[in-house]
Amino acid sequence: MKKALKTAARGTVFPYAGEKWVVLEHDPAGRTLCLRLEVIPDKPFDEDNRNNFAISSSKEWMNGPYLDNLIDAVKGPHAFLTTELDLTADDGLKDYGTCTVTIFSLTVDQYRRNRDVIPLVDDWYWLSTAYSTAANGYEHSARLVGGVGALGWNNACDGGYGLRPACYLDSDLLISVDSEDTGIGPQEAGTIVAELVEQFGGSYATGEQFTAEVSFLLGKLRAAREMEAAHE
Repeated sequence: MKKALKTAARGTVFPYAGEKWVVLEHDPAGRTLCLRLEVIPDKPFDEDNRNNFAISSSKEWMNGPYLDNLIDAVKGPHAFLTTELDLTADDGLKDYGTCTVTIFSLTVDQYRRNRDVIPLVDDWYWLSTAYSTAANGYEHSARLVGGVGALGWNNACDGGYGLRPACYLDSDLLISVDSEDTGIGPQEAGTIVAELVEQFGGSYATGEQFTAEVSFLLGKLRAAREMEAAHE
């Protein structure tokens, strides 16, 4: 079935442009921040060992050949949006300013905000945030994410890590979702389980009783979500 991207819960995985993406966050401007499900391995942050994402080889590759392939896969008007990426270093220095991109590595702030719904992967991958800046004596060190999701840093030229492209998509994009998908995220699912335990505890419940209670709780959660959306 198809539904608007803006209605997808955080953490939803969906196919687009020949790749699988994870919904991270929706913003009031009608954009949805999405992250590639898998890592593209063995890609340095910058081949010349510079930690300024604005002039990095990874930024050029993601917004050149990689983006071209994505657009070709859409075979028509695409939903990729350009954005101003904040390149504030991890220590707060703003020497690197911002850069205009379509495809990018997440910043440390974007990663931290959405850590709860970002699936773990075996490969380490770069973020777009510098550890510090060249003016502070750190022109080579960039932030990255390890296999357990923890943050680390290393020389930008290291090709042993990979890239996990992110992008903003038009929130009105129609995406394909599993017909069995309820649109309920992990936190809401936890609420349902907790209420079912409180309702039935260790007592016996028929299949019909259980199904009816789940349907009722799903309805409550959807109604609450619709009310929240109406007041945004």
